Amino acid sequence: MEDVLVSVGVMAGVVTVCQLLRWTTWELLCPRRRSGGRQSCPGPEALRLEVIGELVSTLQLCVCTHELRLLGSSGLVGWIPGLSFTYLMTVVHITTFSGASCNPMSCLEQFLCGHCSGQLAVSKLLAQFGAASVARHLSEIVWAMDLSDLHWHHRLRQYECTSLLNTTPGKGLVTEFFCAFTLRAALFKFQFLKQKHKIHAVAALITFLVFAAGDLTGAVFNPALAYSITFNCVGTTYLEYCFVYWLGPLLGVMTAVLMFGNKSVPCAHENTKIQTAKEKRA
Repeated sequence: MEDVLVSVGVMAGVVTVCQLLRWTTWELLCPRRRSGGRQSCPGPEALRLEVIGELVSTLQLCVCTHELRLLGSSGLVGWIPGLSFTYLMTVVHITTFSGASCNPMSCLEQFLCGHCSGQLAVSKLLAQFGAASVARHLSEIVWAMDLSDLHWHHRLRQYECTSLLNTTPGKGLVTEFFCAFTLRAALFKFQFLKQKHKIHAVAALITFLVFAAGDLTGAVFNPALAYSITFNCVGTTYLEYCFVYWLGPLLGVMTAVLMFGNKSVPCAHENTKIQTAKEKRA
């Protein structure tokens, strides 16, 4: 139980630090205006905020997932507690991300649908994969502190991990394709929900996909997250990882875009404007 509490504390600490980084970045780039007491951000600063938001939020997502995966692989929690952690952490992530997608497929989708410039999409992609790489090393630094017996044993094993891919690459690609397509198609429908309902709907869907496909591929359907948590694990070649965890989600998202692309969701700063307009009309 102590190991579980330590892992929960680590994830809570990561979320808190990243939230402070987001708040500090906002205050530095978009200082509070005197009139009305509201914060506003001009175009260039808003774009910088998007890129930095992707960097910080992807770092949060990956480090927390590293800790959650270590906790799950230890056998200290069963299926129901594990899925509960997945649901709760997804709710926390969506609530704190402030519009960041933390998924390269979302950047590609926004670019293809004309909602983001190529420069912005590339900048966000680099931020996401950079954060995913840093998260892997940052997690090892946290584990090296030996905050719990679980961390201590993991350090003794030199942070060894096994591949999340527990099926053939072909079946793995189909699984990641199905997960990415299902989530993206659902998001096109969920965008009409109120934000408080949308958060729980997305979290419930992701938890279900993890339950349904977790034993096959880990149900990652996020190239940046997969790069962070499983690309360095033994048991699968790098090419097979790319085939399953990059090509699978790419095909899934592109299929959803072809089917529902005319209803695609804009970039974060456009979403903010739309949401603000809706609130004013209400």
